[in-house]
Parts: sequence; structure tokens; C-alpha cells
Amino acid sequence: MVTGCHKSAPTPPSEEPPAKAEATQPPPALAPPPRIALPDDADAAERWLFVEKTKSDAPGGWATGSFDRQKNKLDVRTRDVRQFTIDVERIAIDWQRLVVIGIDGKNSELRKRDVSLLHFRLDEHGQWVVMEPVP
Repeated sequence: MVTGCHKSAPTPPSEEPPAKAEATQPPPALAPPPRIALPDDADAAERWLFVEKTKSDAPGGWATGSFDRQKNKLDVRTRDVRQFTIDVERIAIDWQRLVVIGIDGKNSELRKRDVSLLHFRLDEHGQWVVMEPVP
């Protein structure tokens, strides 16, 4: 038995004669949303900066980068990122000259390593450090 419910009073009859029952038609079928093809990433072959980990409390982390060939300088900007990678083989770096890397406005010297992928990690002091490859 259901408690707390009251029996409703019957609806009084309407004074108008009931309308003729028309054949009910089902509502028109909703068309599926159009498929929008995502454009091919034309710059994928030229991409050299990759976000590996974002901060756990900020899933929308990102990083952008540019390279000034005349200054031989990489400039990287991050937001809510804990780790990123640079593929130095995809950049026209002149390793015979001083290579400067600026990350979030702080400049450092970048030295050539025996690997093409350089992994940068934000340490416990808020400094970006290059993770050395494990032999």
C-alpha cells in the first residue's frame, strides 16, 4: 500500500463533444547529427613540442613553442603542464652556436644530447629540468 497519496477527484465531463480521434502520426524521426570531418593536421609533420603530463587538478594544460632561427632560441610557454617533450630533430637548431631555451620566460642554455627527444619535467621547486635518458 502506498502511503501519503490521495485519491484524485474525477474530472468533470466537458461540455464540448469529444473531438474525433485522428490517426496519430509518430513524430518525425530525428535525423542524426551531421558528421563533421575534422581537418587533417597539416602541421603534424612540423610539430616538435608535445605535452606529456598535465597537472592533475587542471586537465586543460597546454604548451606552445616557437623557434627563432637567427637567435638560435626556442621559446616555450606552458600552462598547467608538468611534463613536455621537444623533438630537436624537427627543429633547425645550429648546435655549433649557443642554443637558448626560454620556458615560461626563464632562459637557459640548451646542450645537445645523444637523443632526439628531450623530456622536460617540472621539479618540486617549480623549475624545468631535462630528464636524462635511462641507459
